[in-house]
Parts: sequence; C-alpha cells; structure tokens
Amino acid sequence: MKELINSKRIEIRTKILAKQIEDRHRDDKTPIVMICLLNGGFMFFSDLVRNIELNLQCDFMRVKSYTGKKKQGDIQITKDLETSIKGKHVYIVDDIFDTGNTMKAVAQYLKVKKPRSINVIALVLRNENKWYPEQDDPLINTVETGFTIQDEWIVGYGMDNEQGFLRNYPYILEL
Repeated sequence: MKELINSKRIEIRTKILAKQIEDRHRDDKTPIVMICLLNGGFMFFSDLVRNIELNLQCDFMRVKSYTGKKKQGDIQITKDLETSIKGKHVYIVDDIFDTGNTMKAVAQYLKVKKPRSINVIALVLRNENKWYPEQDDPLINTVETGFTIQDEWIVGYGMDNEQGFLRNYPYILEL
C-alpha cells in the first residue's frame, strides 16, 4: 500500500468544498439537507458538514453497490432517509464517484421526493466515470469532487478493503 492523498490535502480540499457550498447558499432561505451515503462517505461527510457554517439538516442512506471481488452489482437501498427533502436543496455526499451507477440510482430515487435541487459531492472522482449528471438531468445543479484518480483501488478515510478494514485511516491509500 502507498499513500495516495495525505490527510492535510484532504482537510484543505474539504474546507474549500464547504466554503463553496456556503457561498452558493448564503443568501438562499431554502433549507439544505446533506445526505451521507453510508458506509464509505461517513468520514468525508462528517468533516464536510462540520466546516459548513449554515443551518442544515443531516440524514443518512445506506446504499450497496459492490458485491465483493471489486465488481459493481445492483444498487440496493438498505437504509432510507428519515428527513423530508421536498422543496429543499439536497446534497448527496459520498466517498467516491466511481462509475456513476450509485449516484445515478440515488439521484433518480430522490427525484421522486421532489427536492428543489440535487447536488452531488464526492471526495474522489474516478477518471473512468461514465455518468455526467449535470448533462443528463436539469434537477442536478452541481457535481463537485475533491480529487481525481485513475483506476487505483483505494482505502482509508472511510473506504474499506474487501474484509471491511482500513476505513479508519485519516488519509487515502492505494492498494
């Protein structure tokens, strides 16, 4: 394993993303709901919302997309929202924007709940991403990411290996 993105770079980029969200909504009275996609997004989500100085609601969804052996399978929502998002600005926050399958499925699912806008934010964007939501859907306002990677399999900062370990590291490692 080698360190790909150190904790200081993650901290700085997370603060920048938080400031961009603040600037976008500073004069907007529309409520904001930040949705963490569990399990991988929990560390980034926690640091991100801690750095946003606006009133907002936080909620969590658990969405499974990997079925082992590093292959993507069907999307399953195993924990749904408890907060109403109707008429609110929604941010889907995840650890990695990989193929786009998970984000696309979650965005489509949330659209039915009639939010005012949907925004996608992920710490890492895989360069091989195949879904560009801002081109595909007018309800999706922004897609923001912290870092771009190639095809590396990464762990740390919320992301685990096949055995469920390594989430607790404060940096991102390449396996």
